[in-house]
Amino acid sequence: MLRIALLAAGLVLSFSPTGFAQTQPAPAAPKPAAAAADEPVPRAARAEARRDCYAENIALSGDDLRRAMRDCMQERFPGVKLYASDGLTRDGKPTAATARAACKQEADAGGLKGAERTAALLACFNGKRPDLAQRAECRKEARGKGLDGDALKAAIAECGRNPQG
Repeated sequence: MLRIALLAAGLVLSFSPTGFAQTQPAPAAPKPAAAAADEPVPRAARAEARRDCYAENIALSGDDLRRAMRDCMQERFPGVKLYASDGLTRDGKPTAATARAACKQEADAGGLKGAERTAALLACFNGKRPDLAQRAECRKEARGKGLDGDALKAAIAECGRNPQG
């Protein structure tokens, strides 16, 4: 029980010939920084920063954790726009949620109901985010072939790269 409490506090118990010794964790590695705002952050650097941020905010959950993680990650990579804001992705496309909301407003304004509404929502969303529509189609085809797990992910990625194949 003591060992768990010390681990949670960030301390490490190690065994030495003279008995148990309490040691402090090694100093944290320097924070990774991106060179340019439009240069993507390497996946390994993001993963490491995400682990560190989670360790700093382990007592939080739900919206509080999401907010703290977002703030922490943005502090670690200050020159890089990591998250969508104002309903736009980093590359300027509308987020999926923003596109769906806009399509729902259009369908409501048109007074559409039932299957007609569903078809209009689908067509509208596919027009606003064709990249996501393509991934959904790839996922549907791959699941139809009985793929799951890593094979499903690989098939979706390959289909996304080669939409004609």
